[in-house]
Amino acid sequence: MPSVAADPGAPGAGEPEAPPRGAGEETSAVPRRAEGVELIGDFDASGYRRAPSLVRRGDGQVIQLTSLLYAALEAVDGRRDLKQIAEAVGASAQREVSEDNARVLVEQKLTRCGLVVGPDGKEPEVAKVDSLLALRLRFTVFGENLTNRLTAPFAVLLTPVVMIPAVVAFFAVVFWLLTVRGLGGGTRQLLYSPGLLLLILAATALSAGFHEFGHAAALKYSGGKPGRIGGGLYLVWPAFFTDVTDAYRLDRRGRLRTDVGGLYFNILFTLATVAVWKLTGAEAVLVLVPLQLVQMTHQLLPVVRLDGYYILSDLCGVPDLFTRIKPMLLRLVPGRGADRKVTDLKPWVQVVVTVWILLVIPLLLAGLLFAAISFPRMAATAWDSASLQWRSVGRWLDAGSWAGALAGLIGTASVMLPVAASVYVLSRVARKATRKVWSVAGRAPAGRLLAAVAGLALAAGLAWLWWPNGEYRPIQPGERGTLGDAVRAVGEIPGGRPALTEERQAELGGAPRRSDAPPAQEPAPPFLVDEDADDTRPPGVAPGPSTTVRASPGPTAPSTTMPAPTTTGPAPTTTRPAPTTTRPPPTTTAG
Repeated sequence: MPSVAADPGAPGAGEPEAPPRGAGEETSAVPRRAEGVELIGDFDASGYRRAPSLVRRGDGQVIQLTSLLYAALEAVDGRRDLKQIAEAVGASAQREVSEDNARVLVEQKLTRCGLVVGPDGKEPEVAKVDSLLALRLRFTVFGENLTNRLTAPFAVLLTPVVMIPAVVAFFAVVFWLLTVRGLGGGTRQLLYSPGLLLLILAATALSAGFHEFGHAAALKYSGGKPGRIGGGLYLVWPAFFTDVTDAYRLDRRGRLRTDVGGLYFNILFTLATVAVWKLTGAEAVLVLVPLQLVQMTHQLLPVVRLDGYYILSDLCGVPDLFTRIKPMLLRLVPGRGADRKVTDLKPWVQVVVTVWILLVIPLLLAGLLFAAISFPRMAATAWDSASLQWRSVGRWLDAGSWAGALAGLIGTASVMLPVAASVYVLSRVARKATRKVWSVAGRAPAGRLLAAVAGLALAAGLAWLWWPNGEYRPIQPGERGTLGDAVRAVGEIPGGRPALTEERQAELGGAPRRSDAPPAQEPAPPFLVDEDADDTRPPGVAPGPSTTVRASPGPTAPSTTMPAPTTTGPAPTTTRPAPTTTRPPPTTTAG
């Protein structure tokens, strides 16, 4: 509960102390706020015709209130009774407010929002949102005070004299990557080199933490106060978050700077990666560049509550865009009137949000389609690599090396993580979508029958794409995996194997599996696999005169770039992953 001194609705000196917080008639007559409630104030540069007021709840969720409800919450200070609250609200709203009116505002609306303690004196129970993309098993890395101290020296990186050259250099690197190196061989090398994959994942997790540090630094530079930086599990991957709820206090420019701060720190991380490559000549380091690019691209897509969503939200001044999708779509139906969630917005904001919706829905559908098409190839590559790693476990055990065997087991698990995450996401999306569609369909005649037919058609389509028909072959060297390849694959769907047509398989020499190679041609069993090494012995066995032993790729290693996005789920290094972990979008409540 905020202190009296910080409470804009607190009475002046000389008023009686608050009564004790016990259950009973006295407590119910003197309402008080729930623990952790924080008044934020008016939402600056709002896209609404009438700007709402914002309040932060104890669980981090931001609530959007009308001016009347906000005035009532200001008056609830643990000292005023309902009659005094009615007088304070009436003075603020310049209208007559009775004690019964105040009772409705406080005991019904504000209590239902989890902002005021109930009449029984108990803290309100707030339902937890079971979000697909919620961060679980959260923990704190830096507390609020430490975060503020650590981010202060980074203000110089956010000045224009540093930002402009850094951004120009980044785009030059990206142009070189897309036009010279391509985006093909990296995924194959990572999936066939589990040790390298684990190292890259660790570095990517580090970059994700640096991304969150960028949000905090930008908020600090803009005059806000960042909260804690923490981490947790996002699906099956480690992820980080930053509490930047204080950005709601800033003007539009400050909020936008906070939104892009994480992406800017990704740019700095990418430039540092290229600098390390130039100094050491280690080609494997460059794998981090396309991974950063994929992460940033994913963050910029305003289809889930990531950086792109917040950027668009702050540009429009509408912090809860997703609640506008349904009323905006219904408005496009001839003969239907506009919902209040539409008419509350300014006209130009209505246009922008409508365009956003019409772009987001096709992008989501296209992403799901491309993921479904590419799944057989990715699964086959992961399985082939896991087979190699599992086979190496036995050879390590035969050599008496438990460390090598453990490395092989970790490698086997690591290459299957992307597939496991994809299956997990698809199953949860399917379950949630099925429940929602089935519930909505029950409101219309024969609605559930149509929903069942549509579900069977979708299942048949997936079976057509995923049924083993010769396309379950691993990604081969030289396959670039460009967006054009993905678009061309859509035209091959009628053939039943768009991921790998028979003609393309012939061009790739049959797209062989490395696990099918004779033992003498298998890759070396060390944890970091080198495609050019042909030694298969465990350590301690001397190589012959024709054997080359290299534990990890050197400066002349093959290309280490990534293909176009083929994952079936969100990026594992998502930052600001859930609306309740960073800057949650306000929930609208009626006054």
